[in-house]
Amino acid sequence: MKPVYKCRVCGRFVEESFHCGKPAVLVMDGVRRLRLSKLVSGLLRHFPWEACLELDEGGWVDIDMLVEGIKRCWRNRELYQWVTREHIIALALLDPKGRFELSNDGRRIRAAYGHSVKVRVDRRPLSLEELPEKLYHGTVKRVLENIFREGIKPMKRLMVHLTDRFEDAVETGRRHGLDVVVLVVDSRCLVEKGYKVYRAGRRVYLVSRVPPECIVERIFAG
Repeated sequence: MKPVYKCRVCGRFVEESFHCGKPAVLVMDGVRRLRLSKLVSGLLRHFPWEACLELDEGGWVDIDMLVEGIKRCWRNRELYQWVTREHIIALALLDPKGRFELSNDGRRIRAAYGHSVKVRVDRRPLSLEELPEKLYHGTVKRVLENIFREGIKPMKRLMVHLTDRFEDAVETGRRHGLDVVVLVVDSRCLVEKGYKVYRAGRRVYLVSRVPPECIVERIFAG
């Protein structure tokens, strides 16, 4: 990931070393940013208790408590003693996929999607006019038979995750193997069959399930 800087003039977190015509202050190098992003994603989605954290019913946690939990309770805490509230906020604001959400008062953070722990993230279902015509889901060849028999199911997550970018679906599929297959999902089919589709992050869409008849194409991308 790119390093994160803070502009000396406007105070914004940016990915450029110069901003507003001045050298920006380095906040976090790319290696630390990637490591922290993976840790925070895991804590907010899957295992908050491993940093002595308790999410509320909406998945929120106080940022200061998150920092303290990482530095005091996380098993590899010695690698994260540098983490401050500023690093967490910068991470959330600049995440390329919109993985994190900050509360309006800037005091709390939550994962925008990807949960396996039970939370209730209230969102408004999208209308057909608000949805892309096609959505994509990355998987691997060995599970196709089950998918075309039972549909796409959330498995260990609370919701099925779709994306509006083919490339992102390929990236997701590669996490599961080399024989990547991208499934093309018809958004109109989902809506007409009564499935509610929600937006989460910048390019992620959530639905409880995708029935086989709404999968209109398979593209082998391995």
